[in-house]
Amino acid sequence: MQQLSINLAALFKFSIQQYKSYASFIVGAVLTFIVLAVVPQIYFMMQAPENPTLKTQFISFLLTALQIFLSLGFTKLMLLLVQDAYVTVADMFNNFRIFFSYFVASFIYGLAVSVGLLLLIAPGIWIAIRFQFFPYFIIENGDSSFTALQKSFNLSQDLLLELFVFGVAVVFLNLIGALLLGVGVIFTYPLTTMATAVIYRSLKEESDSIPADSYQI
Repeated sequence: MQQLSINLAALFKFSIQQYKSYASFIVGAVLTFIVLAVVPQIYFMMQAPENPTLKTQFISFLLTALQIFLSLGFTKLMLLLVQDAYVTVADMFNNFRIFFSYFVASFIYGLAVSVGLLLLIAPGIWIAIRFQFFPYFIIENGDSSFTALQKSFNLSQDLLLELFVFGVAVVFLNLIGALLLGVGVIFTYPLTTMATAVIYRSLKEESDSIPADSYQI
């Protein structure tokens, strides 16, 4: 794969345009995710006893699984929307067939990143960058956990610095969104998720530019 650079201005310009085009649907999807996945998790953490019991551990596992399931659905929605594909609310919930692969891959990815961050931070960042596209391979192809992780590793080769800069921009935007009483996340979270999907699609299409011409305004 030839050396590419990510045009952040064009990337986010297109993502903002897509957000505006599907704003009401996206806001509804974000609020659904927050109400069903984030709020219960926060409430449980606030109410959980200091000494976890088998029951509380089981509930925590179920809430985590629900959050992962809904994050899969949300990622799928954003991937479809950047391609102007037809979407419905059902697309956020009809992913049972691929959920196991996504759950396992998410666990491996999260564990590897955590261990890497403990090893002088840099290895964790490298792992996070190289394997970040695994959800899209599972969503589009129904790949197994390890196959999706391997494909993501191959897809991101020779683009480490550019993806690092993009990752910094993603963290910065979502941090700003969180600081705005959390309300800003309704805009920044889908925006950055769509931008990541555009990079994935541009790389998959072996485009000469990122974003590809089909994802530019």
